Amino acid sequence: MSEQIRLLDRDGNPCTVNVEDLIAIRPTAGGPEFDTKDATYFYPTTLEELQTLLKGTGFERLDRTNLVNLHHAVAFDPKTRKVYFEYPWSKDSKFATVSEANVSKVQHLAKEQEAAYKIVRKPLFGKR
Repeated sequence: MSEQIRLLDRDGNPCTVNVEDLIAIRPTAGGPEFDTKDATYFYPTTLEELQTLLKGTGFERLDRTNLVNLHHAVAFDPKTRKVYFEYPWSKDSKFATVSEANVSKVQHLAKEQEAAYKIVRKPLFGKR
């Protein structure tokens, strides 16, 4: 079985190309071009192109700055509109931001982090 690479064809459609079929790779201003004897392919260089290439594999655009593999997302904090890849999350946890328009894609993962402080009930007026 030969190694394969996912690329885009001239029309922007995702393709799987056998690495052994590549005859040349050329750098261009728009990113590298991959030539076979029969066609030229392109490596995705924008989030839009990556989204096209990864369509159907679990990746979703959650805001203008990211594509997120929702198969790995386990929690969503609706207060900060962040999706996390572990639960419970910490200040060091990896996250991705979610635009208001895309909250519906991750709303099912909504979890609130437990408070880091303990609630102490005190009487309203003086000691009892």
